[in-house]
Amino acid sequence: MIKKVFFLFVLISTISFSQEKKLDSIKQLLETYKKEDTTRVSMLIDLTKYYHSRDFNDGLPLAQEALALAKKIGYKRGEGYSLNSLSTFYVIKGELDKGIAYALQAKKILEEIKDTDNLIFTHNLLARIYTKNQQPEKALELHIENIALINDKPASDSKAGLYYYAAVTYQELKDFSKAEEYYKEALRISEAVNFETGIAIATSSLGFIYHSQGDYQKAIEVTGNILPFYKKYNQEFNVANSQTLLSESYFSLNNYSEAIKRNQEAIDIYELHKRYGPLKDAYLKQHNYYQKIKNYTASNAFLKLHYTMVDSLFSSEKVQVIEDLQTKYETEKIEAQKDAALVKATLAETESKKNRNYFIGASIISLLIILSSLFFFGRLRERKKAELITIELRETQKRLALEKQYRESELKALKSQMNPHFIFNALNSIQEYIILNKKNLASDYLGKFADLIRTYLHHSDTGVISLQEEIDSLKTYLDLECLRFEDTLNYTFNVANDLNSDIIHIPTMLLQPYIENALKHGLLHKKEDRKISVSFLKGGTNNIQCTIIDNGVGREKSREFQKKRAVLHKSFAAKATEERLELLNFGKHKKIGVEIIDLYSEEHIGNGTKVIVSIPILKH
Repeated sequence: MIKKVFFLFVLISTISFSQEKKLDSIKQLLETYKKEDTTRVSMLIDLTKYYHSRDFNDGLPLAQEALALAKKIGYKRGEGYSLNSLSTFYVIKGELDKGIAYALQAKKILEEIKDTDNLIFTHNLLARIYTKNQQPEKALELHIENIALINDKPASDSKAGLYYYAAVTYQELKDFSKAEEYYKEALRISEAVNFETGIAIATSSLGFIYHSQGDYQKAIEVTGNILPFYKKYNQEFNVANSQTLLSESYFSLNNYSEAIKRNQEAIDIYELHKRYGPLKDAYLKQHNYYQKIKNYTASNAFLKLHYTMVDSLFSSEKVQVIEDLQTKYETEKIEAQKDAALVKATLAETESKKNRNYFIGASIISLLIILSSLFFFGRLRERKKAELITIELRETQKRLALEKQYRESELKALKSQMNPHFIFNALNSIQEYIILNKKNLASDYLGKFADLIRTYLHHSDTGVISLQEEIDSLKTYLDLECLRFEDTLNYTFNVANDLNSDIIHIPTMLLQPYIENALKHGLLHKKEDRKISVSFLKGGTNNIQCTIIDNGVGREKSREFQKKRAVLHKSFAAKATEERLELLNFGKHKKIGVEIIDLYSEEHIGNGTKVIVSIPILKH
């Protein structure tokens, strides 16, 4: 199944590098310009835009001063602009209640004075908040309002974007006919202004809609049209995803040869880049495709590749062992039945001739007793052997169950690292750069995001990784989280000189959940100067010690926030990590230990958390 990616439309004003000199001059003018009029309000608002993507806390007093001054002199437009700036600040800080309150006030004022451009900005800001609060219906209403506001304006990139995000919201609400209508309009506008990125996004989305609705021929047509664009700009993963959608559409139309061809092109790309998740699914599709044309050799080959990829608990060797034991048991059972039949025949013959000769009869009886004894002891021996086999099978089942539980714990750890909120925030930030035409930043962060997901999927299949690989994946994860915290997060890594991080190996997916907890429960509630440090020291001959320190609000304060929000359930990541530690430590002499220490200031106020993880060095 093709997986769709849902992007939120984010419109936050930013100041480019080329504008900084101009803003510096505005700051200097503001220091000398003391007259309380509309000019000073405009200067204050211009400066707040500078702080949206930088030290936004420094800009908050400026926005508040602009709002107070605009109210004082009765400058309605300046009042609406100031409320938008205040809403933007609180959305960036994560205080959505305040953000929505200021945005609604701005909406009311801007509607009164009919300031269309800034009203569109306000609607997008509100839609962003409603989407974060899982209220897509309200977000859709605002997107529709925006389209009505710009309906009589000429075609532009931003106009295409408004139709596109309305379509995305319809798709999220499962209204595919409306989604198709708005995607088509976004495509038409993008073509009118030669907006290539908009054309590509709208076309791909239409292909998915047609496939979902069962119009496979149309899905093939539009998806095939966009392939040259992805190939032109070397967007190989988009090429692979498009080929996968094409293969499914061709398969649904019974064009199996074309389905196989398209799916093979996707497989080649996934194999080249080691995209194990979609590769596993592509192998299974190819198995089904070849099975349809009765090419069972190729079908079985791809099925084996599929099961190899998913690391089946019952490998072919284990299945063969069980089959051999079953065959042996059935053979011995048949032989025993033959022996029993022979004994019965002998007894019948002896009974018919017992009157001939007592000596011969006694000899035969003695022989039968001996045979019976041999048969009895033989059966007893076979019974013991069968019991031993049963015990071995039970032990094998227990071991396989433990392996399955361990695999499930690894999948839970992977799921906690790839939780929807993290993926949502990362894609949301990347989309912001795309909309703002910051292609280099968007490409950079998209590359980091792709590398991180690929690393997680690869690590989930290895069991152990080097310490250096763990550090690299943690740095990539924190780079993406820095984007989410708008450059208010700083992190450091320290590795002791006596640790060779390239040859030391530790279990996969072990440390990231503790860093995620530091961000989610400690640093998220802190307004600025967020810091996290990760250090690795040698704790003994065959042991390393990882220490994770954050300067957040501490566990006690975090629990207070959770109670206020009525969030009483235990963190999924923490639970998954605990279960996995139990499995990793099962039957081990040297176990992984975790110690969590609350940090306090001199006034006994929580100012952070220290997590110490003691990890035995694995032989690899």
